[in-house]
Amino acid sequence: MTESVPALVTYAALGWVALNVIFYISERWMVFSDIIWILLAGLLYGWVASSSNAGLPELVLNPEIVLFVFVPLLIFASTKKMCLFHFRPILLPAMLAGTLGIIISMLVIGGALYLLLGVEWLPALLFGVIISATDPLAVSALFKGNEAVTENQKLLIEGESILNDGFVVTVAGILALLIFSDESFDALQTGFSFVTHIFGALISGAVLGRVARWVLKLMHTSHYILTTNITLALAYGSFALAEFLHFSGILAVFAAALAYGYKPDHDSKNRESEEKVWEYLDYAANALLFFLLGTSYFTLTSDSTLPVLYTVLALALLFAARFIALGALKPVMRVEREPLTMNEFWLLNFSGARGAVSVALILLLPSTFEYQSLFLGMAFLMILVSLIVYPLITVKIIKRMTE
Repeated sequence: MTESVPALVTYAALGWVALNVIFYISERWMVFSDIIWILLAGLLYGWVASSSNAGLPELVLNPEIVLFVFVPLLIFASTKKMCLFHFRPILLPAMLAGTLGIIISMLVIGGALYLLLGVEWLPALLFGVIISATDPLAVSALFKGNEAVTENQKLLIEGESILNDGFVVTVAGILALLIFSDESFDALQTGFSFVTHIFGALISGAVLGRVARWVLKLMHTSHYILTTNITLALAYGSFALAEFLHFSGILAVFAAALAYGYKPDHDSKNRESEEKVWEYLDYAANALLFFLLGTSYFTLTSDSTLPVLYTVLALALLFAARFIALGALKPVMRVEREPLTMNEFWLLNFSGARGAVSVALILLLPSTFEYQSLFLGMAFLMILVSLIVYPLITVKIIKRMTE
């Protein structure tokens, strides 16, 4: 154990140096954001570690660490940037895309797996909902300082992703319960559980968010060290409490962050310092998560080589499911009472890259689950293609918006 500590410190130091190199490359060669370069570096590391005698340790995603360590931090960091007052104009379209859009996408993907691959109906729906969770980080870096993308458009993309993550985890949990438990299906009980899972999370998170704000008021100080400690406790505390009460931890963190920042303080040095701390935490967590996603690819998919038909189907569903879902909802989606433009529609489509949450949810399924290997292979393919290809398409959409 003592020998592993110096090695861990060495790897950490090399990792920080590598981050600086990657950041420099991404700034000089703006083909991808630095996060995507980190993903590619992880893929290279995973390939070398699994196919050579270099002696590199295999680094594999732990699903519980993803959901209980990374997710609360990343959800809170993303939501913390939003003020509820500014979020209200896009709340309805974000909710539509993050709920009904997910259901439509789930049905498209699940139906295809059921009809074309012979996967049983409930497992097919389970994969459909799991792979519908999105991660906008791959493209959101392209929005920074770009006046072609408005604040409402950025909020719509980020807000929809956070809401659909919570919705996906909730629906996936219910489907997993139906698949792996011996209990018979009860529509009334399932519907009640679904509603309480969501509203319980929102209420518990909002209460904790306001309590955190009240505690700060009692202390009569807003020093950034104090506020950073409280917000970190709020992020993980709201997630842990919600999961303990069998609510959605992701939605609880979302509600806690919005409630905490509903009436943000006036700009001050302490507030700016706190924002810088959270910005770095967000960056560091995402960098590590994307690197681990890359390093895990060769290890987790070694037993799940996809036939050509499955590969073509996975890529077709990656593009088609979200396109169909958003296409069906486009007539009723409004931002400040204005319908979505075609540019906004395509931007929302290709901001929906998949992320590590989907892999974590599949890994949490029982190891005896007959479709786990298939689901992992298809999920990794869809995730990696979306993370690499979608930013390239998004750049073209943004350029078209400026013309």
